[in-house]
Amino acid sequence: MLKAHDDNALGWLLDEHLGNCPGVRFAVHMTSDGLLSSYTKTIDKDTGDKLAAVTAALRAAGLAWAEVTGAWGAPNAVRQHLIETDQWIGLTSAAAENSLLAVCADLDGDIGMITERMNALSQRVGHELVSRERRPAGEGGRPR
Repeated sequence: MLKAHDDNALGWLLDEHLGNCPGVRFAVHMTSDGLLSSYTKTIDKDTGDKLAAVTAALRAAGLAWAEVTGAWGAPNAVRQHLIETDQWIGLTSAAAENSLLAVCADLDGDIGMITERMNALSQRVGHELVSRERRPAGEGGRPR
């Protein structure tokens, strides 16, 4: 299990599975509440931190979207986000329990292949991507 304080412990894994994929600019792995865990060598830590925070906000918006659009009482989990800008395509997905992956890709990148690699990474090594849920110290969490 990856701990949020490990400094880029699995960056090599992201480089191997996503960083060498044609069209991928960079990839990051984070806790579901936005703490950067690992990142490819093509992005600096500060930018990775910002992307992790934005990705967590997207996740929250996606959960709200799913709640509003889903059938009452039926599961409607968020699986993936796709954002297209004038310069890049952004993909986010759940990586494992309490963790997310985000990829920034070229506009002409093969989004199907990139998504397939994101899913394969989660399937193959998801147990390494799990992040513990953070809780306030008053609720049994550990102070930092």
